[in-house]
Amino acid sequence: MFIDIHGLVIQTHCRSEELLARLLRPFKYFIKDSGLPAVGIFIQAAEPPYDSFPSLKASFSTPRNIVFKGIGIKIIDYFGKGVIVEENGGQKFTIYGTDPNFLLEAFYLLVMSKFGQYCDKKGILRIHALTFSFRDCAVIFSANAGGGKSTMAFALLENDNFKIISDDEALINSSGRVLPLPIRIGTLDENKIKSIPSDYVYEIDRMEFGSKHFIDMEYWDNRLEKRELQKKIYFVAHRLINGDPYIEKITGYRAFVSLIGAAVIGFGLYQGLEFVFNNPLKEIMTLTPVFLRRTASAINFAKETDCYQIYLSRDTEKNFRALEEFIYKLKL
Repeated sequence: MFIDIHGLVIQTHCRSEELLARLLRPFKYFIKDSGLPAVGIFIQAAEPPYDSFPSLKASFSTPRNIVFKGIGIKIIDYFGKGVIVEENGGQKFTIYGTDPNFLLEAFYLLVMSKFGQYCDKKGILRIHALTFSFRDCAVIFSANAGGGKSTMAFALLENDNFKIISDDEALINSSGRVLPLPIRIGTLDENKIKSIPSDYVYEIDRMEFGSKHFIDMEYWDNRLEKRELQKKIYFVAHRLINGDPYIEKITGYRAFVSLIGAAVIGFGLYQGLEFVFNNPLKEIMTLTPVFLRRTASAINFAKETDCYQIYLSRDTEKNFRALEEFIYKLKL
């Protein structure tokens, strides 16, 4: 099977059709029967063949893994939970493991890491933000982790006037168009999934962050925005300890300052450093051109987009109503 995410084609190989279906579940809207792959990912639901690996010294480690590098090969060991082997200069990956949770998470993160690298090469700006549409306009709602994006997403999905573009990530191409990214919606709140049929809900016990529920975008198929949109507005969300929510217009400079974290550095966006670096201390400077391109894209975005700051109260209903009423007043 092939995944084609806005031009990045990944071919997947797995002997188990059932496991393959679970692996591809978040990428339903990007599955193709054919394509010219830039990356191949092989899934082996088996113990890693440690005895067959070459003797390599550790290159560096992250909180979730240790990376070993040799000539033409990189081995990423997830502390015994599983292993990812990278070969052919990042064109071939093999994932080993017996725990389905590890295989599902490792595959998802690998795909998103390769897509992030692809976006940097193609000049696609990624912003950590809930993204939805109102009529023919994309609304980009940026907030820090725990800042209310998922709560706002569920409120939007109950309103027929809005459509979801992406739960967690805005993609703006070099022409300034917002690209659809319907992957999945995640929540830690079990109350959010009580009314959703179980066929559309699954749970993954993640390596570092514990269990989380995910809902297939297919459940909201008629509420998904699948068009590329040129017109867009940008909201930067901040929390209030007390008081009612309100919105104010901000300058492009203030918007750019928020984008330094949300897009240039990419807080909240999976970067997959284990798939980028061989030795982070030596290679960190190689990212300088990437950060410069992201900075230029963020500056252009801030210049060309109407930007606002929304202050959120502790009342989620009031927050949604304030945003909804404000958007209506803009007469987009």
